[in-house]
Amino acid sequence: MLVKDFYTIDGKEAQADGAAVYSVSLNAAHDVYKGHFPERPITPGVCNIQMIKELAEDSCGRQLTLTAIDRCRLTSMVTPDGSPKLNVKIQWDAADSNKLAATIYYGDTTYMTLSGTVAERVV
Repeated sequence: MLVKDFYTIDGKEAQADGAAVYSVSLNAAHDVYKGHFPERPITPGVCNIQMIKELAEDSCGRQLTLTAIDRCRLTSMVTPDGSPKLNVKIQWDAADSNKLAATIYYGDTTYMTLSGTVAERVV
């Protein structure tokens, strides 16, 4: 789990369309940036995906496994210096509660979009 170490949740807003929009702050001092990369830190795409999964869990109140990624597009680099504040929108499919769409953005910049399928994780 990355929350409270890699990023913090600053807020959550329910949208009229059923989506949840989270405001998050990246931790520029996190160890991941020491290796990726010390002089010019960039958030690894896998960390963005993990953050989406964790916020989806918060959104639906279940522990999840991401079972399929149908589409994932990185459109701009997330950096703790240039984009330390982000919004993450989690939208559940009305016809299939195991399908989600997510967008990481801030202002006019979209950093990543993802659509995928989840299953409840058996603990």
